[in-house]
Amino acid sequence: MIDTNFVRAKAVDDGRWVIGEAHLMATRPYIHISPLEKVDINPDTLCRCTGWRDRHNKPIFEGDILVLVIPDGTSRLFNVVWKQQLRHLKPLENFVDDNNPVEISGWCFQWGSHYLLPSYIGHQPDYNRMEIVGNIYDNADLLTCDLAGVPAFEGKRDLIGNTCCISNKPGIQVFMYDLKDEHGNWLARVILTSEGLFMTYSEWGNFFHYFNAPGKDGIRKFMLNIYDDYFAGKLCEVEWNTSTTKLRAAAKRYVKHVLPVLKVAIEEQLKKEE
Repeated sequence: MIDTNFVRAKAVDDGRWVIGEAHLMATRPYIHISPLEKVDINPDTLCRCTGWRDRHNKPIFEGDILVLVIPDGTSRLFNVVWKQQLRHLKPLENFVDDNNPVEISGWCFQWGSHYLLPSYIGHQPDYNRMEIVGNIYDNADLLTCDLAGVPAFEGKRDLIGNTCCISNKPGIQVFMYDLKDEHGNWLARVILTSEGLFMTYSEWGNFFHYFNAPGKDGIRKFMLNIYDDYFAGKLCEVEWNTSTTKLRAAAKRYVKHVLPVLKVAIEEQLKKEE
């Protein structure tokens, strides 16, 4: 395990990355990479250890660039930074919400002008699902190009719901909901697009459907008015290596446990936008 007091920096002599205990007040800043060996470093490349590890169990440092593949197949790139920011948090039970923001300082993911705190899906944090693909010193071009070398997305970006999402089609809105049950346990992640795409993975099954005509009021209001049996039937219109009976049972369980919570989340979101 790497000590969170350790740092990473580039060696002066050959530019390689070294990790260890930093001594910055010396005439020539250096890092102890072992009890008997020290390496002179460039202090401008100093990166602190976050204490996190990526999906390959590699330690994550300040300035690392991480990639996360979300359920719709889109890849997002994040820069790891320490940030002080104001956030509105849900008050404790039986406490009156004074609506005042709280100041939070800590490691977060920079995505454009947004700074996102780690979230958990089930018992797994975001960074355990991410992969280190570079850093801001050696691979700064990654933050302006996607993984295929195509220039970064220049269409419309929307900060909607509890996360920031993009589409590769300008003007397409993407809505993501992380839902919890009445006990605060993770229930499902639901992704909707203004084009009519519904996608989810949950404790009650993983489903996908494309509503090609969600109506002039948009996909969210369409979902608010959808009938349970109709919705369950649409969730069955996929090719699964299972019996129709089992699929219908899974779809009905999803509709029973997840759809009501999703409708509440959509209603709350629409009210905030009024």
